[in-house]
Amino acid sequence: MSRATINRLAMAGIFAALVYALYVYPIADQVVALVEWAQAHRVAGALVYIVCVVLATVLFVPGSGSMMIAGYLFGFSLGTAVSAVAITLGAQCAFLSGRLVARDWVARKVAGNPRLAAIEAGLREEAFVIVVLTRLSLVMPFNLLNYAYGITSVRGSVHLFATGVGMLAPVA
Repeated sequence: MSRATINRLAMAGIFAALVYALYVYPIADQVVALVEWAQAHRVAGALVYIVCVVLATVLFVPGSGSMMIAGYLFGFSLGTAVSAVAITLGAQCAFLSGRLVARDWVARKVAGNPRLAAIEAGLREEAFVIVVLTRLSLVMPFNLLNYAYGITSVRGSVHLFATGVGMLAPVA
């Protein structure tokens, strides 16, 4: 059996187990209780939300609904602020993980590649603009970009600020 077939069977098994778990262990009551708690305890709820979004971003969990969740829990204004902080912090943690764990290995792998050298040169010159523009793009996966920027010459402060601007630009 090929590796691709084994991966597909494993994913199907995991999906079936999750569906079965939702059927056996209904979570609607727990979700309602969590929402009520977060709405009653705004500061603690916001902190729990931020920690969850940061962890999800670092672990490559798609976060496309995280802003909507924050809006539902905290309202438009506070939800926008809390989700912007959470998403930006999550992106920065993933960026730093990529920088601390993979940078040397990737640098050895791409040494001598003229295309990647050109991309790196562009990032050295216009890092802020490139990071902001890629945050606005829906084509490039957000979580992957965080790690990718970690292995480039983009400074951490530039990544943090540009990500924050790029996350808030569609709201403004």
